[in-house]
Amino acid sequence: MGESLSPVEVAHEAHRHQQHTNAHGQPAGHWRIVQIAEAVLLAIVTVMAAWSGFAAAAYGTESRVAFAESSIADTDAAAKAIESNEEQNFDESAFFAWLQAKTSGDSSAIAFAEQRFQPDLEIAFRAWLATNPETNFDAPATPFDMAEYTRPLIDESNVLKAKAEASHLEGVELGIMSDKYIRLTVLLAGVLFLVGIGSTFTMVSLRYGLIGLGLVLMVLATIYLVNLPRPDVMLGVPAEIVSE
Repeated sequence: MGESLSPVEVAHEAHRHQQHTNAHGQPAGHWRIVQIAEAVLLAIVTVMAAWSGFAAAAYGTESRVAFAESSIADTDAAAKAIESNEEQNFDESAFFAWLQAKTSGDSSAIAFAEQRFQPDLEIAFRAWLATNPETNFDAPATPFDMAEYTRPLIDESNVLKAKAEASHLEGVELGIMSDKYIRLTVLLAGVLFLVGIGSTFTMVSLRYGLIGLGLVLMVLATIYLVNLPRPDVMLGVPAEIVSE
């Protein structure tokens, strides 16, 4: 069994190790500074990266929600347009049935056709008759050319189409914001990489250089972050909880 070192020998070995360290340009007093600098840099960048990741995810979620709303509005708009076209086709068939009855002079058929008129057509039809279309050649050809003939469903369809377009554009913009935060996260990951790889080197000067480069990247990331809008931190929280 080997003999243990005496206190004098331990002191001698420590002094020899210190001389070896100094011989390689690694002052022992700088190690503590390097470690503190790396720890502070890591802490700040970790917090920034966490926030950037949250923001990217939040904007990504909002973007998907906006696209979903756009898809729903677009589907509803198409349904309203189809329903409006079906109603107009029915109105046209009812009016031309009236026109045929009027031409043949069948009063019962005329009354039956008029009973089939829907409210919008009824209003336009009465206004059209008031123009004396039989004698007034300047009168509109049919009630469908009258300003009184409205199509509420097609108006609703147009509103939904506009909403779908706005939601789609919002989704694109939110997606772009998510991409910007992802780029920021990548930039911050570069700082973490530099600090992490720096810990594998024994040269203090090299680690100082990597820390300096990391600081430059962190400053650039901070400037980039300050100029980005912040996401809604209450995203996904029920409204009743927010109001409380």
